[in-house]
Amino acid sequence: MDGAHPGARSLTGDSSPFAHVLAATDGSERAQEALARGARLAALSTADLEIAFVIDPRRAHEEDVERRAEHILERAAGVARARGADPVTRVLAGDPAEAILREAADRRVDLVCLGPDAGLLGGAIRIGRVAAHVLRHAAGSVLLGREAGPDFPSAVQCAIDGSDSSVDTARVAAQIAKLAGATLRLQHVIPIFRGDNAEWTLDDGEPSPPEIEPAVEVVRSLGVEPIREMAMGRPEHALVETIRRDEIDLAIVGHRGLSGVKRVLLGSVSEYVATHAPCSVLVARAGAES
Repeated sequence: MDGAHPGARSLTGDSSPFAHVLAATDGSERAQEALARGARLAALSTADLEIAFVIDPRRAHEEDVERRAEHILERAAGVARARGADPVTRVLAGDPAEAILREAADRRVDLVCLGPDAGLLGGAIRIGRVAAHVLRHAAGSVLLGREAGPDFPSAVQCAIDGSDSSVDTARVAAQIAKLAGATLRLQHVIPIFRGDNAEWTLDDGEPSPPEIEPAVEVVRSLGVEPIREMAMGRPEHALVETIRRDEIDLAIVGHRGLSGVKRVLLGSVSEYVATHAPCSVLVARAGAES
């Protein structure tokens, strides 16, 4: 695709949201949960699924690490097959974060899936170094997978902000919701950083505000009728609050972060949601920039 990063494809070019999914695992329970979520999305999308284990040569290994990798990958492949996917497995070498990014670029992966929780300090550290690095630097979309029920995804929330890129994000959310038979909530938060938060749901016959109308039109064109929600407050806090309240099991956000001083003070909305949401979070990217 001319002008695009070699490791990603357009979010809008196909009726299926993903063509090639890469799931990284280290054999931990958190990684296996994330793998199950990624395998489910791969199966829904009829996408190729690759499961990778990364051997870090800088670390001392007291056991036969290659045999351990094969064992972990064999078990991971069973998890994926149980979710309807037909995976291939690979052993990579190098710094884990960089090896995952390199593999994603070489294989033209459009969704990288990994576990977010470092498992340190009783969960006080909500996102590990590898997940944070991949989230910030991947050319394509990233899924931080968390524990979910057997019907995952059953309730999808998509954050929209009126930008062209959020229309693309809404399209991906609608594609996933339609394939899974899930409900879809489109939420637009009007940024207000002082005062009380406010929320409301638009009635069926009520017109959509111009900030969300393009996304609503795209979603409806795919045969999905969304629940349209509006809020006022800090976007990142409002999104996580409604995820908890509405028992969302898949939150989808674009990668448009706040800029300038606000970004320094607040961090990007997508990173905050990915870090603090109790459910799986898909950070959608079109991959047009390097």
